[in-house]
Amino acid sequence: MLPGADLLGAAGPVVYARPMSDQMHPVIAVDVGGTNMRGARVAPQGRILARTRVPTPVAGGPDAILETLVRLCRTLAGHAKVAAVGLGVPGAVSQRRGVVFSSPNIPCWRDEPIGPRLARRLGLPVLVDNDANLHALGEHWLGAGRDVPNLVLATLGTGIGGGIVLRGRLWHGDAGRAGELGHTVVDPDGPRCGCGANGCVEAYASATGIVRAWRYENRVSPSGTGARTRAVLRDTPETIAARARRGDPRALAVFAEAGRALGVATASWLQVLDVHTVVFGGGVAGALDLLEPLVRLELDARLFGLESRRIRILHAALGDDAGILGAARLALGKGGRAPGLPRASEASRGVAGRKTRNYGPGGTASAVPASVDPPSALPPR
Repeated sequence: MLPGADLLGAAGPVVYARPMSDQMHPVIAVDVGGTNMRGARVAPQGRILARTRVPTPVAGGPDAILETLVRLCRTLAGHAKVAAVGLGVPGAVSQRRGVVFSSPNIPCWRDEPIGPRLARRLGLPVLVDNDANLHALGEHWLGAGRDVPNLVLATLGTGIGGGIVLRGRLWHGDAGRAGELGHTVVDPDGPRCGCGANGCVEAYASATGIVRAWRYENRVSPSGTGARTRAVLRDTPETIAARARRGDPRALAVFAEAGRALGVATASWLQVLDVHTVVFGGGVAGALDLLEPLVRLELDARLFGLESRRIRILHAALGDDAGILGAARLALGKGGRAPGLPRASEASRGVAGRKTRNYGPGGTASAVPASVDPPSALPPR
């Protein structure tokens, strides 16, 4: 077992039941973060058979991260036959090539071909996508959006990420960057966003934006001193929300501003996509009771040709498991079919520049040795 791993066996598994064929083999799903990697072995119907979490060795560079992923996958597989690996990563990703172009949480990943590298080590297909996309896919498969064909998911955390599912498949756009919902501009003269632009919804309705607005309302600077200043600087979106629920006018003003901005952005997403279901996840979504009334006011005022009363605003249902289940769904492929390996003619083209088969929503298989017969247990250590 990996150092620091917390592995849960098949006894007492977490179950998210949507009937699919039980004749297929499980997949490995990994949600890679800047601090930890969370992985699971997942049955085709979405049942989590085993899970583990280990630190992400960012300081060790790409090779150390790869070795940790290899050991994590082998730990999870054990002696079971595994069909494929799904990998959710933070940052800009080429889903087709399995390459991470850049990642703010893992800065050593620059044009890192993590999909092909991991596939070569494991002898299995490895499918890679952005972590927010896979949160959307997981919620669509087994969470809040399981009964709808289309949805937009926005994760309200330190920033605002997102994913778009259309007709049951992730929508990536031309360059694979669709779903950057946090950088929808709601006020060109608004506060500066971390991306460098002004007035992005992330500058208002993320945890960072809410804390910024709270300090502004209280006229407190991060460099200030005094007991009151220190108390304000300790506040988080959760404590600010609690103050708002108790009727604190400054806290209510903060969430009113955040809710209006989120409503303007949401109206834009829905107007462009003609989608009737919006799912909000992340820590700030815990204050959806404060945000939703303002969001709906903006939808009432701004939607054209769409009836705002038909728009479903939902709280994400899967919590931290959304990314893992989305990665599992990616590995399982459209309709839950377990992906196979490339044909010998495809494998013979080599890793660089090869054409790859589409194995499922939002992803294609990375390079895999032609000599491996699916499905198989992972190679020995």
